[in-house]
Amino acid sequence: MINCQDLTKYYKGEDSPAIENICLNVEEKTVFGFLGPNGAGKTTTIKILTGLMSADSGVVTIDGKIMSVQNVKVRSAIGYLGQDHNMYPWMKCRELLLFVGKIFNLSAKESKKRADELLQMSGLTEAKNKKVSSLSGGMKQRLGIAQAMMGNPKVLFLDEPTSALDPIGRKEVLDFILEIKKSCTVFMSTHILADVERVCDHIAIIDKGKIVAMEEIGTLREKFSQKIIEIETVNQNELEKLTKIIEVESNSFEVLKSEQNVLTVYPQNLDQCKKMFLETILKNNIEINRFEFVKPSLEDVFVKLIETNEKQ
Repeated sequence: MINCQDLTKYYKGEDSPAIENICLNVEEKTVFGFLGPNGAGKTTTIKILTGLMSADSGVVTIDGKIMSVQNVKVRSAIGYLGQDHNMYPWMKCRELLLFVGKIFNLSAKESKKRADELLQMSGLTEAKNKKVSSLSGGMKQRLGIAQAMMGNPKVLFLDEPTSALDPIGRKEVLDFILEIKKSCTVFMSTHILADVERVCDHIAIIDKGKIVAMEEIGTLREKFSQKIIEIETVNQNELEKLTKIIEVESNSFEVLKSEQNVLTVYPQNLDQCKKMFLETILKNNIEINRFEFVKPSLEDVFVKLIETNEKQ
């Protein structure tokens, strides 16, 4: 459904490209997660894929048709919700959707039918006569997605759709995305890895403007299937104590994260690293609640890929 080959983009005055030789392939009726740290090139890529910006080189096709800034016909076949939805705050929810229906040249009957369907899908039927300004963050985001779906797009692009939401708002938006997947391809840029694990079929990870991985989530985890070590100390002081002592052994493992009294490391050799940590803990009387071998989460894989890319 979405295919791009060798996309490269330089911004004026910059020596390094914002993105370089980006190649992506997104299948129909899937949710594709596009991940990367801030400044990695996610938003630049989305702007090019949606025809809001031209690439310096490379080609994008949507459903087999070439995307460009000038190709209005292809652009009209996609939906897009950026980080700022900018909906008219004085409009009521249903009124806003009907207004968007007119922009897509839907008849009054088609527009009403489509608006009511999307209000139902998004869980906003009871709020249809509420003003946009009175909605919660999660409700506004779901309305923004519904607005982007009014033209019956074949592809929906979402840029950080849950980044500013509380857990309940995030769940409601993600449930809506899963419902949309039944009839539309979803391309979702985000840095919230828990959301990706919940709704995405495939992912691509971008760093410094380049794709560093593109796989099904399960396949990507399998490639990094070696178990990691998690050590939970009784408090932050004990964690800092342990971290300082093991610095001299840092060539035998990589620290994936150290937070909330938990140290997570990726060992070069699991047995050797286990022995070293246990001996260190016993010798220095470090109090721990848990010492465990676990499979790496998507977050662990993401951190390792980004750190590996940083070293290259």
